[in-house]
Formats: sequence, C-alpha cells, structure tokens
Amino acid sequence: MRVLLDCRMATWSGIGRYCQGLVRALAEQPDFELVQMVAAGSAPPVPDADAVEARRHPFGISGALEFGSIARRTAPDVVHALHFPTPLPAMHPLVVTMQDLTPLAVPGVMPTAVKRAAYRWWTGRAARIADSLITPSEYSARDLERFFPGSAARARAIPLAADDFTGGPTGSLPAWLEGRRYILSMGNTKPHKDLPTLIKAFAALSDDSLLLVLAGTDPGDYAASVLAGDSAAARVRFTGRVTDDALRALYAGAVLFAYPSLYEGFGLPPLEAMALGTPVVVAGAASVLEVVGDAALVVAPGEVFAFKDAMERVIGDSGLSADLVARGHARARELTWAHAAKQTVQVYREVLGR
Repeated sequence: MRVLLDCRMATWSGIGRYCQGLVRALAEQPDFELVQMVAAGSAPPVPDADAVEARRHPFGISGALEFGSIARRTAPDVVHALHFPTPLPAMHPLVVTMQDLTPLAVPGVMPTAVKRAAYRWWTGRAARIADSLITPSEYSARDLERFFPGSAARARAIPLAADDFTGGPTGSLPAWLEGRRYILSMGNTKPHKDLPTLIKAFAALSDDSLLLVLAGTDPGDYAASVLAGDSAAARVRFTGRVTDDALRALYAGAVLFAYPSLYEGFGLPPLEAMALGTPVVVAGAASVLEVVGDAALVVAPGEVFAFKDAMERVIGDSGLSADLVARGHARARELTWAHAAKQTVQVYREVLGR
C-alpha cells in the first residue's frame, strides 16, 4: 500500500506531535510504502522514506492546488491529509484527520469574520469530500457531526499518544528553577485554555513558596492583569517557547501538572505529563476526560476553588500523588503510536475496499 501523507505541519506545535508520532509509527507497518509531503527546507519525520517538498503554505487555494499536483505526480493508493487542508482536486481515495474545530466551537479564537468563513469552508470541504475521517477523540467526532451533519458516519476516533515525545532526551531545568517547587501548565492565553481559573487558584494556595510555570508562550504581564495587584503574580512565570528537551525536564520536575482547558480536540499535554511521571489535575471538559481516564484528579470546569482544593490535595498527600503517578504511567502505556498506526492502516484498507 502506497500512502501520501501531508507532513507540511510536522514542525508546528500541537499538530506537529501528531505528524511526527504517527508517521514514524506508520513507517514500521508491514507492506506499507510511505511518501511524505513536507514543507520546503524541512526534514521529513522519517529520513529514509520517500519525501517530496511543497513550497506553498498549507492553507489556501495555492496550497491545495499544489497538494493536488503532488498527489497526481506521486500516484498513491491513498492520500492522508493530517489536518483539514485537502488536495484540489481530490482524485485519489482520501482520509482526513480533523484534529478539532476550535475556531467554530470557541468564540473569539479566530476574531475576523473573513478568516472564520474561510476556515468553515475548508473544514466543511474536508468533511464533505473525505472517504474517511479520523478524529483524535469521540468528543471531536461528535463535534464534527454537530457542525457538519452526516460526517459522523465516516468518522473513526483514534487517540493520540505520547511515547514518541516522552522517549526523547530530557534537558536541564533553567537556573531560575533549580531547587524550586513548581506547578506546571501550558502558557497559551486563548480564552478556551482558561488560564485565569488556574492563576487565581494558584494565588489562593496556602503554600507561598510554590511557583506556577506556564510553558510555551510569553504574554508579558498577563498574570498581573488577572490577579490585579495580588503579590502571587510575581510567582507566575511564563517560559516562552522551549525545546522538547527542556519541556520534558519541566514536566518531570513539576510537583503536579494542571490543565484547566475548557475545549480540546484531544489534550496531549496531560498525557505527556502522566507518561513522564507527574501527577495531573484537569478540568472535566470536552475530550480531556477521554485522555486521562481514571488517572487524574478531575474538577468542575472554571471552578477556582475546586482547582485550588485539588492541587492542595495532590501537593499535601504523598500517597495520592504516588497513586496518580502510577495510574498515569499505566494510562500512558495504553495509548501508543504503534496502536494508532495499526488503527489508521485499518482505515486505509476500509477506504480501498469500498
């Protein structure tokens, strides 16, 4: 079986984890020929497999036309778009992974009407023309049906995994964190990530020696604006962008990982934290419950004091913390890229058998 995979976003945060992990696992499948379409100048996820460069941006007409041209030239049995951009025209059996529908589901994420309309058109086209759709969670499959009725009949939920990421080398903590106890979360300040709930919960903790470390972005005085003069704002630190090695060190060194997000297509960070031995507290929203199973403390979304109480329980109870770590390891072992690849190949076979 020869499959063309759209790996143009393999270096992007979020979607890049999926591209890298799945494509590498697919390369290990028997009777499988991989063709990777990568962004110009980017290394393919699997260096010794076939690759072809694409020079246009993935989003928009020119990128879609280039995708279609590459598909005709490489003559695959199946084309797999790992995100919603699809080939134009689509002339081969087509599988599309729809990671999430955040811009449609969450007001304010995509602020301009023109961009929202374009996004809805492209995602709607993908949902309409795909022979099969893959989502990372059952929640995302239901969302797909909500926005594009009739698509659920062709959708299969295949969970993501963390073993490709967590198996990499672990770097060192930054000097300013050495010897400090800290809670870790991710630093995206988009509204559905609900960082204000976490920051306010952190400020209410009785232990004022802790830091709250928010990895990934650097939004300046965001914490100070949320806490409006509370002295705890000085203990909230944004790391800015970090390497994978550094992120693994941050996960492994934290006393707990907190995830207040209200909407996710999957929610990979809690799984990464569990795989690296960190106890996890999450908001019980969207797909995150599917990810963590019974391996995390779950609190009501948006509830500051529920988050505060859950974090204090983990920090103050070594037995609970150890139990969550053990459950987290077990949960992470259940979700692997090898398993995801086998399920994905089954989708390809079903498409070809129709």
